[in-house]
Amino acid sequence: MGLKLILFIPLIEIVFFVLFGDLFGFFQVILAIIISIVVGLWLLLPKNRVENIQKIGIEPVDWICKRIAGIFLIIPGFLTDTMGILLLIKSMRPLLWLLIPGQLKNFTSSFNRKQGFKENNKKDENQKIIDAEYKDLDD
Repeated sequence: MGLKLILFIPLIEIVFFVLFGDLFGFFQVILAIIISIVVGLWLLLPKNRVENIQKIGIEPVDWICKRIAGIFLIIPGFLTDTMGILLLIKSMRPLLWLLIPGQLKNFTSSFNRKQGFKENNKKDENQKIIDAEYKDLDD
């Protein structure tokens, strides 16, 4: 599925380029691509580094979404630009969350802001823990 999607997205982008080129004109399409690249690069500026997000007061999820949106906006194409713009709108992020595969959701949900990534610490109630001390009898 993933490989088919990777091969299918460029074909969709080419179709959109042709359709929008016919509709709006060649130079307007090129201008839209250049503007989206500039906005994407602006979102990836070094001033928005991970060390500064605590000082600026940005939530880590917002910071990550802005970075991913910047990458999508740099990639030329209307489909990726749309995904990048949707990532910038907070109310649209749950819609995009539905498109993420289940395994990646499980990986990201194990991240805690204070503790970082953690293992699944569910304790089995039937498990017996024996606390003991030992003494070396060979001495």
